[in-house]
Amino acid sequence: MAYAENPTTPSWASRLGIFYTLAVFIALLCCSLVYSQIAKTTPNDPNALEVTQARFTAHAGYQTNPPQQLQTAATVELPHRIDDRLRGPGGFYWYQFDFTAQPGTGVEALYIPRFAMNAEVYLNGERLAYFGPMTGQFAERNWNRPQMVQLGPTQLQPGSNTISMQVRAFPDYLAGLSTVWLGSNENLREAYRARYEVQVTTVYLSTAFVLGAGIVLAILIVLGKSRNSMLVLLGVTCVLWGVRNLAFLTTTPPVEHGAWIQITQGGLLVFASLIALLGLLYCKVPKRRLEWKIWLAYTLSFPVFILINENWALRLVGYYGIVGLTMYSWLVILMIRMGNATQSLSPHAFGFGLLCYTLLSVSDLLYLAGILPFDGYFLNQYMGIVMFLAMSYFLIERYSTMLSDSDRFNETLQASLAAREAELADQYKKLQKIDEEKVKMTERQRLMADMHDGIGAHLVAAIHHLQSSNFNRKNTLNLLESGLRDLQLTIDSLEPIEQDLTTLLGAFRYRIADTMRSAGIRLHWVIDDNIPAIPYLDARNCLHVLRIVQEVFTNVLKHANATEISLQVTRGPKYVGVQINDNGVGFVLERCQHGRGLKNLAQRAEALGGSIDMSTEVGHGTRFLLKLPLDE
Repeated sequence: MAYAENPTTPSWASRLGIFYTLAVFIALLCCSLVYSQIAKTTPNDPNALEVTQARFTAHAGYQTNPPQQLQTAATVELPHRIDDRLRGPGGFYWYQFDFTAQPGTGVEALYIPRFAMNAEVYLNGERLAYFGPMTGQFAERNWNRPQMVQLGPTQLQPGSNTISMQVRAFPDYLAGLSTVWLGSNENLREAYRARYEVQVTTVYLSTAFVLGAGIVLAILIVLGKSRNSMLVLLGVTCVLWGVRNLAFLTTTPPVEHGAWIQITQGGLLVFASLIALLGLLYCKVPKRRLEWKIWLAYTLSFPVFILINENWALRLVGYYGIVGLTMYSWLVILMIRMGNATQSLSPHAFGFGLLCYTLLSVSDLLYLAGILPFDGYFLNQYMGIVMFLAMSYFLIERYSTMLSDSDRFNETLQASLAAREAELADQYKKLQKIDEEKVKMTERQRLMADMHDGIGAHLVAAIHHLQSSNFNRKNTLNLLESGLRDLQLTIDSLEPIEQDLTTLLGAFRYRIADTMRSAGIRLHWVIDDNIPAIPYLDARNCLHVLRIVQEVFTNVLKHANATEISLQVTRGPKYVGVQINDNGVGFVLERCQHGRGLKNLAQRAEALGGSIDMSTEVGHGTRFLLKLPLDE
C-alpha cells in the first residue's frame, strides 16, 4: 500500500496548520485541567503531616492485631510498591508509623490516597476501619479509590500514637501503599474529594459518554440505517471500553478475584485489538501486508495465555501493551500520510486522538512497571472520549445527508406533535373535570355518611324519646345537644386548616370553652411551638381527631366530677401527642377495658395510624394520650 503524495497547496497547508493548532491547544487545555485537579489532591494545610516512611514486615497469614516484631521492623520509603512488576506471591503486609498528637495540632483524620488491594487500619492497636474482606477468594477492589479514616479525640493519646495498616495483596497483582497524610478533617477531605474526582468520577463520566455513543450506534445498526463494518466495529469497541473500565469502577465484583481479572484485562486486550483493527480498516491496509499478520498473532495469542493462568492477566497487559502501542504509533503515521494524500482532516483527527491515547498509555505502562510512583495516576482512560470523538469525525461527514433528512422529518413531526398536544390538552381538561366531579361526589358521600352516623342518629333517638310514653325532657335535650355538637365537629373538620393540628384543636377549644366554664371546670391549654404539619389530616381524619377529643371531654363532664382539665400537645421523636388530664374521681380501668367507648376511641386512633394510652386510678384522676404518627 502506498499513497501518492500530492503537492500540498497553500489552502490545504493553512487548514492543516489551523487544525493542529486547535488540536494541540485543546490537548494542552485538557492536560492543564487534569493537572490542576491533581494538584488539589495534595493537602494544602501547612500543619498537615505527610508520612513518607513506615516500618514494614510481611506475614503469610491474616492477623487480628499488629505483630510485636513490627516495632523493630525495617523502615521503607512511602510510596512503597510490594509487587515486583506485577510479580509476587501475595499475602499480608504490615506498615506502621508513629506520630505525635498534642492539643491544637489539628490531627483529626487519616487520608490514604492509594493502597492495593484490601486493608485494615489500627490506631494504638485498636482497629479503626477496614476496606474489603481480608480472607477468602473474593476481593473488594479498593486499589483505585482513596480513603479517609476519622481519628476520634477519645482514641488519640496525648503525645505519641501509632498507626498500623495491614494490607492484603493478591498474587501477581498491583500491591503497595502510597504516602499517607494526617491533619484536619476539613483540609484532608478537600484533598480526598479532589482525588476521588480524578480517579473515579472522571472515569464514570468517560464510561457513560462512550457507552452512550455505543448505544446510539447500536440503535442505528438495529434500525438498519447502516450495515457498514466500521460502524459495527465502533459500536463493539464502545461496549468493550465499558468492560475494560469495570476494572476502575467496580469495587465488589460478582466473581472471585482471579476470574474478574481475566474478564476485565481480557476485555482491555480485546479492546486494544479492535482499535488496531479499526485503524487498519480505516487506512485500507492490504491484507497481504505485515501489519495484518502482526495483528492476527496479537489477537489470537493473548486469550490462550490468559486462560492458562489467571494470574498472568495483568502482566500480559504490560507485555501486549508494548506491542499494541507500537502498532498504534505506526497507524498514526499511516493516517497522517492518508490525510495528506487525500487532503482530508478526518485521518489527521483520528491519528491525533490515537497519538494522545498512545502517549498516555505509555504513562500507564510505566506505572504498572513500577517506574512511576505507586500513588500516581492511570491516565489513558481520560483520553477515551477524545479518541472516540476523533474516530467519529469522519462518521459525521458520512451521515450529514441523514441529518438533513432528519431535520425535514423533525419539521413534520413538530407539526404532528402540535396537533397532538392540542388534542391531549383538550382530553386533559375533560379528564380533569371528571376527576373534580369524582372528588365532589366522594366528599358528598362522606358528609352524608358522617351526618347519618352522627347528627342523624342523635335526631332519631330524640324523636323516639319524644314519641315515648316515658318522655324525659332532660334526656331529649342531651340528645339534641349531642347532635348539635356532632354537627359542629363535622363543620370544623371541613375548615381549611392546611394540616395544622393546633388550628383544628383551637376550633374545638372555642366550641368547648363555654361548656367547661358552665360546668365549673377550669380548662388548661398548652401547645408546644414546634408542632409540625401532619400531612394526612384531611377532612375525614380531622373528624376522627375531633371525635376522639370530644369523647374524652364528654366523659370528663359526665363522670369525672373534675374541677380541672388540661390539654397538652407535644412533639415526640416519631409522633405528635395529644394528652388530656383531669383531676376527677378516676375509675378502675380493668372494668372498662371491654366497653364500647374505649373500643371506639381505639378504632378511630387506628384509622389515623396512631394509638391511644390511658391510665387512671380511683381518686387520682385520669390521663389520656393520643399518639399521631408523623410518617404516615
